[in-house]
Amino acid sequence: MERLDHVLREEEQFLDPDLSLKSLATTLGVPSRYVSYLINRYHHKNFKEYINNFHLDAFLKKAQSEEAQQKTLLALALESGFSSKSTFNQVFKNRFGKSPSQYLNQN
Repeated sequence: MERLDHVLREEEQFLDPDLSLKSLATTLGVPSRYVSYLINRYHHKNFKEYINNFHLDAFLKKAQSEEAQQKTLLALALESGFSSKSTFNQVFKNRFGKSPSQYLNQN
């Protein structure tokens, strides 16, 4: 878990929109099923849900920074590791119950 956490938080590999369970496992030097087991066991999420939480946290941090003034929400989402607008909107709404623009306008 420490190595997984380091690779995602410190090395920010979650920013790669093509990150897969297999590529993450290869980076860690362990089987994919073991990475999946760790995520399920300790975070009670599947791989995609786990990685999308990193994407959302990165997006929210970017959206609250000064750089947000010069960029669109989509640009910030793509920089945060999301691979498409539809995925970003769906994941955001599932977590917060609002669209990104509604959420940011209220907060």
